[in-house]
Amino acid sequence: MKFVTIRLPRRSAAEAGCNSCQPDWRKAPKISELCFPVPLVMCMKTYTSLNRNRFLSHLHTSFCALTILGALLTLPSSDAVEPRARPEPAAGRPEPASGEFFPCFNYAGPPRQVGENVIITFNVSGPATGTFTGSSVGIELDVVHRDGSITLHGTLLFTGSVNGRSGTLLLTYEGIGNAVTGHETLRFVGRQGTGDLAGVYANITAEGDVGAPEPGCDLSGAGTYTGHVVFAP
Repeated sequence: MKFVTIRLPRRSAAEAGCNSCQPDWRKAPKISELCFPVPLVMCMKTYTSLNRNRFLSHLHTSFCALTILGALLTLPSSDAVEPRARPEPAAGRPEPASGEFFPCFNYAGPPRQVGENVIITFNVSGPATGTFTGSSVGIELDVVHRDGSITLHGTLLFTGSVNGRSGTLLLTYEGIGNAVTGHETLRFVGRQGTGDLAGVYANITAEGDVGAPEPGCDLSGAGTYTGHVVFAP
């Protein structure tokens, strides 16, 4: 065991009492302080305890400071710079569409009498100009009623460009017509595009007249269309 010394102040004569009553070592001259050995272990334990208490106090203070700082960081602040959110793609804006089309009708089979109505199926093809520049192929079913009115619907696959963007676009349509005058009014919806037309939506209204046969066509027609097209963002 190691020892250290602790110095104590010398007592006065009155406090000490009779010198003759003290042990010989207290009579040593010129000794201002008395020393006696104290185990170093005791000092080490005391020092260690003080250091541990000081460390815990420091740790507690640091933890409180971090807690307060964290709370302050969570408070809203007008000066705080929030991280920039990734911009979402904006929806496309409708663009006007207009032009002309020139359908060619060929019988897909003989007309069928069903009750008072006649049902006719046509293979349809033909070019278009304007916003839609290209050609289409598809099929159309007409129901000709006894009074000469016609209800019809069909599907076309357009191949070409729309406002300079190339690809294909599936067009479905329905409308009404007149077997006597040959005039028809149609409404087209375009979707399921490919290429640059992927994600395109078209809403088109068309009017036209079906006339006499032409070379390669059992019936021919011509019309105009207007509407709008929405391109994918």
